[in-house]
Amino acid sequence: MGVYQPQGQTDQPEGWGSYSSKRSGPEDSSKVDAGQGGVWGEGQKLPAPKLKDYWKRFEENYRGTLKPTSWECYEVALRIHILPELGKYRLDEITKPMMKKLVVKMVEDGLAKDSIRLYVAALRVLYNQAIDDKVVSENPTKGLGKFYRQAKRKHEEIDPLSEQESLLVLEKTLEWEKKHYLLFLCALHTGMRSGELAGLQWGDVDWSGQFIEVRRSINRFGEVGTVKTKSGRRRIDLSDHLLETLSDYRRQQQQEALKKGKNEIPEWIFANRFGSFMSIKNVKTRNFKRVLKKAGLRSIRFHDLRHTFASQLLCNGANILYVSQQLGHADPSITLKIYAKWIPTEGQRKAMDVLPYVGRLSDTSDNSKTEKVAV
Repeated sequence: MGVYQPQGQTDQPEGWGSYSSKRSGPEDSSKVDAGQGGVWGEGQKLPAPKLKDYWKRFEENYRGTLKPTSWECYEVALRIHILPELGKYRLDEITKPMMKKLVVKMVEDGLAKDSIRLYVAALRVLYNQAIDDKVVSENPTKGLGKFYRQAKRKHEEIDPLSEQESLLVLEKTLEWEKKHYLLFLCALHTGMRSGELAGLQWGDVDWSGQFIEVRRSINRFGEVGTVKTKSGRRRIDLSDHLLETLSDYRRQQQQEALKKGKNEIPEWIFANRFGSFMSIKNVKTRNFKRVLKKAGLRSIRFHDLRHTFASQLLCNGANILYVSQQLGHADPSITLKIYAKWIPTEGQRKAMDVLPYVGRLSDTSDNSKTEKVAV
């Protein structure tokens, strides 16, 4: 990528110790063993390690301080996008001008704004720890936002099902994957993400209010977490059919529990045979794909059922604010950018003919023609 290379670059041993802008001499360097690592912050004047080596140490010692989902994102960002360009440099040699050039190159290469933000954030976390370890004194990743502010925002290509295709999916589910019918129906009628579906409990259903409250989510590592944002924790209105199907399923579960001599059913709506929440990963990749194949439909992602929900609501005349609230978007503009093409435009011209003009009131009251007013 042609990142700026500082003058005076030499291949020195990667020592671990308190940061010193003064390089160690040959005698000092011979005592440094990058493999052993030493302990940072002991007052030793050792050269800062290379980024690639500090990353290894960070992985060994600090991985547990991050959430698994955050770690996965940062690991990919550093391994694929940062280390190939900057890994050979010592932490104290990576400067803000180098970071500016790298970020500008990412923009020129067409990377999305959110992607660049993630890559910078991953390196920022690393440098914050390095500062805490007294390996370096400055963080070159600060203040870079203005250099990728104009980067394009890229939304994923969405492929929602039509109304007829949705019906076909449900019919084939009843035929081939009956035990997952409620799950697929819930996805199509609520637009919830797979983790939110997995985290549903019976206590989240308000039977009289006819809504379900999204309170928690199961991540890809099988960990239960609360919904992160205020908009994400939301109430989703339930269709009459979904509410009835949920009620029938709950009654069936209660009857089966009584046959087994149990008084209670699992708290999770989509429970596994052990009574805990179900792992939807295999259902998405195996069972859902099987239904699509049996229905003779194209292969789409399970997440596209969320897009199907939103697009069909809009086609049915729901306004964009309502759809945004149901999806849990923080801003209706997000919903509009993604689903604008599904907002019906046919018949909208009628709104033009009811705009006010002199004489319209009398037209509507006595159906008589009014002379045009000269202007």
